[in-house]
Amino acid sequence: MARKPKMTLEERRAYGAKMRAELEAVMRRAYGALETDPQFWVAVVRTAARLQDRSPVNVVAITAQFPAATCVMSAGDWKKVGRRPVRGSSAIRVWTPIKRRSAVEDGEDIDGEPTPSARVQGGVSGYKAGPVFDITQTEGEAYDPPLALTPPPAEVVRDVLAGQYLEYYEEEPPGADDFGSAEDVPDGAVRALLFAHAWRRIDQSDAPLPRQREAEAASAAHLAALLLGVAPGPVAVPPVAGVLAPGDKPLIRESVIRVIETGRAIADAVQVDANAPDIVGDYGAAEPVSG
Repeated sequence: MARKPKMTLEERRAYGAKMRAELEAVMRRAYGALETDPQFWVAVVRTAARLQDRSPVNVVAITAQFPAATCVMSAGDWKKVGRRPVRGSSAIRVWTPIKRRSAVEDGEDIDGEPTPSARVQGGVSGYKAGPVFDITQTEGEAYDPPLALTPPPAEVVRDVLAGQYLEYYEEEPPGADDFGSAEDVPDGAVRALLFAHAWRRIDQSDAPLPRQREAEAASAAHLAALLLGVAPGPVAVPPVAGVLAPGDKPLIRESVIRVIETGRAIADAVQVDANAPDIVGDYGAAEPVSG
């Protein structure tokens, strides 16, 4: 079979511009859905739990295009593990960094805003729409996702969260007197503590609209619970529809970034302390995690 001829430089640029425009359209629709569709908001939060190595913006992009994704990589990375995209599979487009040889060339950020020089960005001068594929779109050798720490028991998570709250904020967490009274595994206490931590981590100045901070904290706590193997509480879409952030971007973009970063940070801090042998013992058995 004859090889497909390589594209010229002009053709590559035109193709890249087309893919970027299509991904920008995907993002506009996705941010609109985040503002108005509670189910899409939940889907994004849950994708953030499954694809822990993906940036918040790319979590939104992936959810909008392939909401069932469990493990995504580029065709080149799939090739390294003995797999390849199935013929006819439609690529999922995500923002990928552009690396320049020049260390002084200006570029654009992940949504097209000007950035400082590539020297400041560590050689990344901008972002392009790059193709990735979910594992269900590939074929080849068997592939096991990377291993991650097994979440510690709920009572350990509860105790770690309570201790961290006292250490970080020098006060007892809300409702601490009730945490030891549950006979069952204390998922309710964990959920309350996760919300308390998320509330503290999200600054009021970043979420100034009425009920915005509460909604973001609930969603961040939901994500952290998923990452820690705890039954999550409810989520709420922040009431920011139609509000623009600096740079004429929808405020929901900043909101979802804050939620994902906060939820992941809380869960990471718990895992670090829960796996410190001098604190609560080692719960470091590994299990597969998608990403």
